Amino acid sequence: MKTSIIVSILFLVASVSSQDRFPEPPKDLTRIYYLNESELTPLPFEEGLVHANVFVPALQDKVTRVLIKGASAATVLSNDKLRFYAYVADRMDPAPHQLVRLTNRNSNRELKISLIKGRKGYAPFAADTIELEHRLLERLRVNAGSNRILFVNYMELRPKDKLISGEYAIIGDSLADMATFRIK
Repeated sequence: MKTSIIVSILFLVASVSSQDRFPEPPKDLTRIYYLNESELTPLPFEEGLVHANVFVPALQDKVTRVLIKGASAATVLSNDKLRFYAYVADRMDPAPHQLVRLTNRNSNRELKISLIKGRKGYAPFAADTIELEHRLLERLRVNAGSNRILFVNYMELRPKDKLISGEYAIIGDSLADMATFRIK
C-alpha cells in the first residue's frame, strides 16, 4: 500500500514538473514561434493583401477578403502537442493573436473579414476562428532605448481543439504579417 502511494506521489510530482517546463524566451520579440522537436522555430510571415486600411475607421460596414498568394504555406505542422509562443504587450487582455482557418481559392488562400463603420480594425468570422488557450509563461523587462523600459509577456498559445487538415494563420493587429502554416 505504501509503495503504491509513493509511486503515485512521484508520478504526480513528475507530471507537474514536466508541465511547468517551457522553452526559453527567444530573442526576437516580433515573431511567432512553434516548438520544432526541442527548439523554437519562427513561423514564416506572409503578407495578407486587402483592399482596405484597417488602421483607419471604416467608411461603411463591409465584408471583404484578405488574400495570401500561393496555394499552401511552407511550414507543415502536426497536431501532436501543437503550441505557439509569442510576445504580447504587458496588460494586453485579451491577447491580440487569433488562429484562423484559411480557404483555398484560385491557387491562393484567403480569409473573410468584416469592417464596421466608424471603427478601426477588422474581425474574422467566427466560423473561421479557432479558439486559443493563452498561458502567461514569463513577464519580461525589455530595454527600449535610453532610460526607457517596457514590459512584455512571453505567452504560450494553444488551440483548444485538434485542428483538421488545411491552411491556417495566426493573425494580430496587422494583416501585413500573417504567420502561416498547414496541418497535413
